Amino acid sequence: MKVLVIGSKGKMGALVKSILEADSSVDKVYGFDQNEENSVSTFDSLASVPSVDVAIDYSHPSLLPSILNFATTHKIPLVIATTGYTENQENEILELSKVLPVFKSSNYSFGVEVVSQVLKQISSFLESDYDIEIVEKHHHLKVDAPSGTSLHLANTINESLKVKKEIVNGHQGKRTKNELAIHAVRGGSVVGEHQVLFLGKDETIEISHIAQSKAIFAHGSIKAAKFIIGKKPGLYKMKDIFKELN
Repeated sequence: MKVLVIGSKGKMGALVKSILEADSSVDKVYGFDQNEENSVSTFDSLASVPSVDVAIDYSHPSLLPSILNFATTHKIPLVIATTGYTENQENEILELSKVLPVFKSSNYSFGVEVVSQVLKQISSFLESDYDIEIVEKHHHLKVDAPSGTSLHLANTINESLKVKKEIVNGHQGKRTKNELAIHAVRGGSVVGEHQVLFLGKDETIEISHIAQSKAIFAHGSIKAAKFIIGKKPGLYKMKDIFKELN
């Protein structure tokens, strides 16, 4: 397996590249980053990258046009781990998935997917008697708030409810019964914490996930890359790996 890591100069890209280089099942690892200097295995131009079996993207939304063009031209399956896309960019990714296999997740942790599966099972049983809130914490350098994971968990809950909630960014005054608020905390070096709270009369049910290292996301995206090679065109998510395992 030959892999291209897009954004290989960034923290996550560099971590993914180092894990791949130590993986005996990987034949070759290439890196691309606009801040790279060309060498045997790293490039500052996608046009210079040799043939690969899959690409893992940990870059920036502004690079999407060139990444989509690269994947389309060379017919390369794409794992997208970059977040913060606009609605138009999301539509462009969806269009690509009609001709190529694309794996896209807001969070590549298997633990987060387990939490999602639990929420699908319990949310409808609790919706009439419990208020639902999400509290998430990340390091002070994180750009997007709420996080993509928080939005994913909120949408997962909503898909399970008989009466959909209005997803809001925090509260401005008294909450309404139909709100599902996401509260984003930013500070320090917190890798990522998410608490889903079902707040009822005299009791609270809390389901939480705490990321203790960025390595869990790196390993998840690598699993996604191995999974997507040879797949038919389509937009794949973490739940699809779970389906195949089962």
